[in-house]
Amino acid sequence: MLRAYLIILILHLGLIFQGCASLEYLDGSTEEEIKKFNMTKDEMWNEMQRLKIENAKLQEQINILREEDQRIRDEDEIKMASMRDQNGSFNEQINSLKEENQRLSDENQGLRKELTMLQLRYERGKSIIKVLSGDGDLNSAMKMEKKLRNMDYNIILIDYAPRSNFLRNTVFFARKFQKEGKQLAFSLGDNTIAKPLSWYSIFDLIVVTGKNP
Repeated sequence: MLRAYLIILILHLGLIFQGCASLEYLDGSTEEEIKKFNMTKDEMWNEMQRLKIENAKLQEQINILREEDQRIRDEDEIKMASMRDQNGSFNEQINSLKEENQRLSDENQGLRKELTMLQLRYERGKSIIKVLSGDGDLNSAMKMEKKLRNMDYNIILIDYAPRSNFLRNTVFFARKFQKEGKQLAFSLGDNTIAKPLSWYSIFDLIVVTGKNP
């Protein structure tokens, strides 16, 4: 009878220990977590130190990567700044070349116009004349142009004068055409005066109409 009780007790204790071991896994813990739970204080300290060392190494690698990234960014910025400076220099050179090209084009156009005037002068044997409206009304210049053509003068251009407050008809003459300029002014009547050209012009005579033609 005693032996039977002992056997039952042993079986009961075995079931209790087996049940406790099963509960360790039924609560969701992994074997590694269970091992950590069963670690001694020294083992836990050593594990913490190992993790700290790994953390420090990882942080060092992150810092190196950050420095490398910043270095690359700085180099890119220097390259971009250099390219911007070069582009600015190129743009200045291009603008300078455009201005020079425009200047040469204007100069060339002026020379072609002057050559045309010279050809007309020698072909027709007459002075070349420009008629300008000095009263703000182009009709006065057109009337003057018709009058001059009837007098057998060579009219090349009709336009507005830089200002519109001329009171009298004015004949401006180039240095070599003083005599002809004064003769034309005399032919146009008492309301006309003659003056020498004070600026360069491809025209021999410039006739400006006044408000009282």
